[in-house]
Amino acid sequence: MADSEVEISYDKLADRIDRNKAKRIIYMITIVAALGGFLFGYDNGVIGSVLLYVPFPLTASSTAILVSYISFIAAIGAVVAGPITDRFGRKSMLIADGAMYFVFAILAAVSTNLTLLIIWRSLAGFAIGADTAVATSYISEYVPSRSRGKYAYSQQLMIFSGGVISFWVGYVLAPSADWRLMLGLAAIPAALMLILRSFLPESPRWLVMNGKVDKAKQILKRIGVEVKEKIIPPGKDASYFEILKNRSVRNALIVVGLWLAFQQVTGINVILYYGPYIYKYIGLSGQRAILNTAISETLGVLEFWVSFMLIEKWGRRGLGILGYGGIAGSLIIMLVGIMYFSSGALTMAAIVIFAASTLFLVFFHVGVGGVGWILQGESLDPHYRVTGAGIMAAADWIANGIILWIFPIWKADFGLFSFFAFEFGLSVLSVIFVVLMVPETKGKTIEQMDQVYGRPIRELRKEVHLK
Repeated sequence: MADSEVEISYDKLADRIDRNKAKRIIYMITIVAALGGFLFGYDNGVIGSVLLYVPFPLTASSTAILVSYISFIAAIGAVVAGPITDRFGRKSMLIADGAMYFVFAILAAVSTNLTLLIIWRSLAGFAIGADTAVATSYISEYVPSRSRGKYAYSQQLMIFSGGVISFWVGYVLAPSADWRLMLGLAAIPAALMLILRSFLPESPRWLVMNGKVDKAKQILKRIGVEVKEKIIPPGKDASYFEILKNRSVRNALIVVGLWLAFQQVTGINVILYYGPYIYKYIGLSGQRAILNTAISETLGVLEFWVSFMLIEKWGRRGLGILGYGGIAGSLIIMLVGIMYFSSGALTMAAIVIFAASTLFLVFFHVGVGGVGWILQGESLDPHYRVTGAGIMAAADWIANGIILWIFPIWKADFGLFSFFAFEFGLSVLSVIFVVLMVPETKGKTIEQMDQVYGRPIRELRKEVHLK
C-alpha cells in the first residue's frame, strides 16, 4: 500500500515520543539549548557588581545607558532571529549566538573607556535576544505537550542559575574590585555553550521545511518517533504580515507579549541589575551590598522548584495571580523599608529592604518568570512560532530596557520611594491583566491553541470547550 500523504504536525509527532528512549536526548537538547539563558542571567547579575567598581565616571544618564542598551539591542536580535533561522536553521542560529557572546564578553572585559564598554556590552545583547526567541521554540519542537511546561522551565532555571553565580562571583571578586574579570568570566560558559551546541541535532521541522525529510526522520527516530507516512513539508515560517492577519495569533501575541512586558516593568531586573547599587545607596559597603543581593537571589531560586512542581497542577493563570499578587505585597514591604531609610534608621531599612527583595524574587520565581517562557513556547502553531516568539521576546526586552533606563534617572530626580510606589501600581495592574485576559493553556495541544486564542479578547479568561 502506498504511503498516505499527511500534513506533518510536530505536536502530534512529539506526543508519539517513547519517553524511555527519548528521555536522555531530550534532556540534553533542552539543557544545551537553554544555556543561553544562563548567559542572560549572568549578565543580569554581574552588571550590578560591575557598577560598584568600574573606574569610568558614571552619571545617572550614563548608568542608564550602560545597563539598558543591551536590552534594546536584544529586542532587535529577537525580531530578526525568525527570518535568519528560517533560512539557516535553528541550530546555526544557536551556535552563532554562542560565538557572538563569547567574543563580546571578552571585548567588554578589556574595554579601555566607557564608550567601548557600552558598545561591546550592547552588541552582546543581539545574541542574547536572538537566543530568547529561538531556544524556546527549538525546545518546544522536541517536547510532548504533556510535558512542555516542565521542559520549558529549563530556560528560567538557567537564567536564574546564571544570576546566582554572577552575584557570588561579584562577592568573591569585590575585595580586588576586579570588574574586568567579573565581565570576562562570562566567556567560559559561552565557550562551553558554543562547543556543546555544535553537537545538537537540527530541528526536524526546519529540516522537513527545507526538503531534508530523510534526515528529519533519522532525528525523530532517535527520540522514539517512527514516521512511516509520507511527510508533506510545511510552509516557511510565517511573515510578520501573516501574523497580523490571524486573530488567534494576534491575541496570543497580545497576551504573551503583555505577560512578558509586565514581568519586566514590575521591577525584577531593577532588583537584580541594581540590587547592589541600591544597598550601597542606603549605606552598605560594596561587598556587603553584593552579598545581600546574592543571598536574596539564591533563596529565590530555591522556590523555582515549587513552581516547577505546581505548573501542571495550578496552571498558568493560578501561578500568575499568585506571583504578581505576591510581588505587589513585597513592594509594599519595600516601601516600608525606604521609609525607614528616609527616617535615618539605616539598619532597619537594610533588613526590611532585604526581606522585600527576597520575597519579590520568591514570588517571581514561583509564579511569573518561568510561566512567561512557557507561554511563549506553547501558544503558537509551529508555522507562526519562531516569528511570533521573536515579537514576544522583543516586548520583553523593550519593557526591560525602558525600566532599566528609567530607574537611575528617576532615583536621582525623585528618589526611591516614588519609583517603587509606581512599581506597586504596575504590579496591581498585572494581577488585573492575568484575571481578565490570560487563558488557561495547561494540557492543551498546539492545535488547540487556535481555539483557545481565537476568541474575542474579553472571553479569553473563560474555560474553552474544545472541539
